Amino acid sequence: MILSFLNSRRLEIIYFMSLLILFLVIFFLFNLPIEAYILAACITLFITMLYMLIRFISYKQEINLKERNSELEYKIQQLRNEQIDYQHEIESYFLMWVHQMKTPITATKLLLENPEEDVVDRVRHEILQIDNYTNLTLSYLKLMNNSTDMLFVPVTVDELIRPIIKRYSIQFIHHQTRLHYDSIESEVLTDAKWMSILLEQLINNALKYARGKDIWIEYDTRTSMLAIRDNGIGINQADLPKIFDRGFSGFNGRLNDKASGIGLFIANDISKKLNQPIIVASELGVGTTFSVRLTPTD
Repeated sequence: MILSFLNSRRLEIIYFMSLLILFLVIFFLFNLPIEAYILAACITLFITMLYMLIRFISYKQEINLKERNSELEYKIQQLRNEQIDYQHEIESYFLMWVHQMKTPITATKLLLENPEEDVVDRVRHEILQIDNYTNLTLSYLKLMNNSTDMLFVPVTVDELIRPIIKRYSIQFIHHQTRLHYDSIESEVLTDAKWMSILLEQLINNALKYARGKDIWIEYDTRTSMLAIRDNGIGINQADLPKIFDRGFSGFNGRLNDKASGIGLFIANDISKKLNQPIIVASELGVGTTFSVRLTPTD
């Protein structure tokens, strides 16, 4: 900083040096005592040093002010970029959401126009899809708010699983998917609301890709792992590292027009906030297992 300051004040320094040389020439021409020259030089040097000190303080304050302005401009730009990214995320998600909503709405209209024997069950199925997409959107918006708090309370695994099974019973029956589940009374520590949303996405995902087959829900008390396993179509190994990315539906999703690529993204985001990770294992043509590492109360 000192070098840059001296460089900025080089004209004043040249002026001061010129002044001293001028004094020296005058004193030499008039044959004045050297003591007088030294006195005059000291006075000039003192005044110059005082002036330079004042200028240096002012220069330092100016530099600090520029640095603060630069930091503020950078932060403002970051906020603008974050706001733009947020807006793009919201716009892209809602465009996808509207597209997803149109499918069950159109299907419901067609069912009502051509009523068949099982029309009520099929309409209920489509309404469940609409309800699921709506809840998914609300959860997505809440998760994007960084101030969303997690409330950890003791809850049994059965209290988390049972309402989801009841909610999706129509789909189990409609697609003739067999559920293997025995009541699990083990108690865990988690946010019941958000963990229910997470597990609902995993069960819903299993229902999509194991239609007419089997789904097992099991809990290992030794490892505190809650596993949702199916013998469905499985996941391509190349897709496994990306299945939790927002908007990614992979090869399976392209086969299923109802895949939004947002459910597993939300589930993974919730697991990170809860610090209760999701582990996935899958083999194409054999099935998939999603496991959640829960926190036991004991």
